[in-house]
Amino acid sequence: MKKTNFAAEKQSYALLSWFLVFVQLICLGFIFSSAPWRPIRVELQIWELSGAVIALSGVIGLNWHSFSIFPEPKNKGRLITTGIFAYVRHPIYAGILIVCSALVWQFWTLSRVVALLILLIVFISKILKEEIFLSKKFPEYIEYKKNTNRLIPFLW
Repeated sequence: MKKTNFAAEKQSYALLSWFLVFVQLICLGFIFSSAPWRPIRVELQIWELSGAVIALSGVIGLNWHSFSIFPEPKNKGRLITTGIFAYVRHPIYAGILIVCSALVWQFWTLSRVVALLILLIVFISKILKEEIFLSKKFPEYIEYKKNTNRLIPFLW
């Protein structure tokens, strides 16, 4: 695909992308503000800390050159396949979901469970579109996808 078509496709997706990010931030804000951040149970504290480390590893691995809250890759972004990205293609989403799951599990209400499910749907939507963009921008991404799972190592 030509660069001009790729840029046009990114632009046509921009409104939906903004909407997904908006919904993501609303869900995260609700989950984090509707109950204590630190679970009482030790095993959930370990899950929360593990998720935070996974997400932070993803942010550090992208090195701000490639990091974006939007599914469209940055123009000067690079494909990162080392570090935590050697095990999972979307560690930031995975880490955030682990943290939020621990928070919701400890202090669960129906509204918090719904927020977590909406967040999961938003992340899956962003992942699917992001992977289309990455495959078009980086031909080597197609091979990378064959060897690395999306969110859960060895499963998906």
